[in-house]
Amino acid sequence: MSSTSMPASGAFALPATAAPRSSNLRLAKTFTQRDKDRFRIETFEYVVRYFENSLSELESRNAGYEGVFRRGDANRFFSTIYKNGKDVARATIYMGGGMVGNGINYVQGETTDSNTLNESLSVENDDQMLYLRSLGMSSYEQERSQKLSQEGAAELLWGLLIGPLQQRR
Repeated sequence: MSSTSMPASGAFALPATAAPRSSNLRLAKTFTQRDKDRFRIETFEYVVRYFENSLSELESRNAGYEGVFRRGDANRFFSTIYKNGKDVARATIYMGGGMVGNGINYVQGETTDSNTLNESLSVENDDQMLYLRSLGMSSYEQERSQKLSQEGAAELLWGLLIGPLQQRR
């Protein structure tokens, strides 16, 4: 006999684990600077893995292309895509820098400078979650209004690197 068997009165009995309650239980959350810093660092490390894996997969799926990933330090990495030995895309992604604060920044090309960028992602929050917001300097202006997850942020930055290679010429 199942746990929702009909008692003698003719009404169904609720399982012992189901207790009636409201689904409206959301309360505003507060986020500290430590929470934001941790999220930024975790996101940067996610982007590192995302680029490293994407470069490898790009190479395995496209004959003549080679993806090279190089970590500069804990706060910077470089990605280069070669086609038949010629560099066709380069990017530097770094955390910090004085130009726009403590965001995650994208620069076309390879640089060790931290005072230039083509795009920047900053950590923001609402009353429920931490997220990233694009400065909107890239051609993906529509991303500026979006609350980006770690994956969304990584895809936005990856799109900046690979986008020009995907255009028909």
